[in-house]
Amino acid sequence: MNRRFVNLLAVAKDKCDSDGLRLTEKRKRVLNLLIDAQAPLSAYEIKDMFTTRYSEDVKPMTIYRALEFLTETDLVHKLNLNNKFVACSQAKCCDHHGYSQFLICVQCGSVEEVAIDPTISENLVKQAKNLGCDIVTPHLEVACICKHCK
Repeated sequence: MNRRFVNLLAVAKDKCDSDGLRLTEKRKRVLNLLIDAQAPLSAYEIKDMFTTRYSEDVKPMTIYRALEFLTETDLVHKLNLNNKFVACSQAKCCDHHGYSQFLICVQCGSVEEVAIDPTISENLVKQAKNLGCDIVTPHLEVACICKHCK
């Protein structure tokens, strides 16, 4: 298990229980695959890994529904830069940790999630509001080259 995500399954269960949501076995398995992954995964990569690990063939729509649920509950993030998903490394810190910044290595695909200073996120929201916009994606994605690939 990736050390950044220690106890994330327990956090997910507690969060769903307190919010009256169902963390089904398939949802847990999808989350577990993302926790164990060394890099973000596409829905189809998750589907293939699901079939291999759990010896159960699932339809892509099942994976997409699980990812939608996990994203809406802030347990997983969708990275638009590469159209992949990553488990939230900040989920256990609080109910809603605000905006995150994702540093996505363009060479190896690794991702680091770091919290954005609240004043920066407040300024982003204020700037968007001043232009008559509402922020839809509550995180920033930055393409970079990680320390291992330099």
